[in-house]
Amino acid sequence: MKPLKTPFEQVVLVCNTERPEGSEKPSCGYHGAAELRAWLKRRMKAEGIWGRKVRVVTTSCLDICPNAGVICSFDGGLSLQHVDAETEREAVLERIRGLVSD
Repeated sequence: MKPLKTPFEQVVLVCNTERPEGSEKPSCGYHGAAELRAWLKRRMKAEGIWGRKVRVVTTSCLDICPNAGVICSFDGGLSLQHVDAETEREAVLERIRGLVSD
């Protein structure tokens, strides 16, 4: 393995799992995960904070599967947050701004 230096210090994870129809567990990917990440990326780029200290990435299942909403992590997966991708996206962006200003 070879360590690589990245331009960011924090990674925000957004679950984007899309299970087949009829699966036992629900899927964050059907509740706006990709749209949330795309919106965050646009807003963060407009503010000049995308990739500066924090990067938002989609990920596979984080093993908490709500019937609605998206699971996110602001600390690399150590703790998880249940987010409504549409109504709470401004709150998600504010949390990310806090990571950048630290």
